[in-house]
Amino acid sequence: MYYWPKDKSEAQFQFMDLISHLSINTEIFIVGNNCSGIRNVSRMFKKWIFLNKIDYARHSILFSGFLTKRTNFFLKDFYQTHIWNNLFIKSLPGVFGYKTIDAGSKLLASTFFPNSCYKEILDIGCGTGFLAVSVLNVLPNSIVSLIDDNVVALHCSQLTLNSNNFKGEVIRSNLYSNIFKKFDLIISNPPFHDDLKINFNIIEKIICNSRLYLKHSGELRFVTNRCFNYNLILKKYFKKFKILIKTNTYQVYQAFLN
Repeated sequence: MYYWPKDKSEAQFQFMDLISHLSINTEIFIVGNNCSGIRNVSRMFKKWIFLNKIDYARHSILFSGFLTKRTNFFLKDFYQTHIWNNLFIKSLPGVFGYKTIDAGSKLLASTFFPNSCYKEILDIGCGTGFLAVSVLNVLPNSIVSLIDDNVVALHCSQLTLNSNNFKGEVIRSNLYSNIFKKFDLIISNPPFHDDLKINFNIIEKIICNSRLYLKHSGELRFVTNRCFNYNLILKKYFKKFKILIKTNTYQVYQAFLN
């Protein structure tokens, strides 16, 4: 049984890996939201499996079929490399920023300057590692910890660090669950979607719990869509905050404990 994600490139990546491990005539079920692109699944994988739609209910579709042909899976076939300011960014399907470097991330990266007093930095939801290497590019003596709960993202972050000859501590962590020290700066381009639904729980958890992981003079800096306002929650947990920079689409918040 395979649950179809919202991103078709991620689905192809995962499914090709899956069927490379299965025997011929293995029965496969694929289910997903009908807004996720699952309608194209029969055409996408017809070379390896003949799929029939067997049910349709509650805005979801269920397909089934038997594997007729195996395939070899080569991870290298799925890598994308983006270049920004002479930095090499490595990515795989399903990792945020796979197709292109996000404009919000670029905006946040533009706020990092040399000679800033940030020794220890935490990158929450590191994804491809773009923000981490952007920081290290201007603050090469800083110590950056990169966290994500997606193992593919962590793999990409490590590749991005290696490709730019930077060092960082890559940690699997569900937000702060595996973090046990404090930082001078916490940065993030947090998601506001949970699959296909808008969900602000992650950014709210990042904000309210960040004070436990910031040093006395620490700072939280994150980018969001300009249409979302976090003033009320920031006012609850931080003594001062402001919008550091904004465009027609994105804005970067800067918040200080003291």
